[in-house]
Amino acid sequence: MSLEHEFFLVNNNFDMDINYIYEWYSSNRYTWKQKVSVSDHLILYLMDFLNWIPTYNPATKQNTSGLTYYGLTVISATETGKLKQILEKWLCFIEEAPDRFSLRGQTVWRETEDEEGYWESTRTQIHREALQHELHLLVNLTIQASGGNKSILHFGI
Repeated sequence: MSLEHEFFLVNNNFDMDINYIYEWYSSNRYTWKQKVSVSDHLILYLMDFLNWIPTYNPATKQNTSGLTYYGLTVISATETGKLKQILEKWLCFIEEAPDRFSLRGQTVWRETEDEEGYWESTRTQIHREALQHELHLLVNLTIQASGGNKSILHFGI
């Protein structure tokens, strides 16, 4: 099972107290209907572009940009339009991809039996339709957020 980032549609008046958020998450993670899960390898690949989006970190109580990889991020209703535009542009790019392709991942250290090692760039095999499906679900969540004046609450890995 691969790592996933979870995006929840919440009301703008959602309590941003960090303890409340994690309690809410524990109670609603598997039952919340307005939720999208996105694979970590896709988030990592798009991270530089997602950093263009103004966001809020409820743990630090600071405005920031992009997603908090290991924590919480709030994308306000006013900023979900920018997220939507970025994702739609990527959907156009991906339309040109073959049915199956690979995305470059992180560079990792591999050890060998003789105590030597080497750096290796990882690659993740992707099915175009599965990736398009994930992005379409997230685009639909941004549409609901901006249309309903709601925010998107992101839970990183």
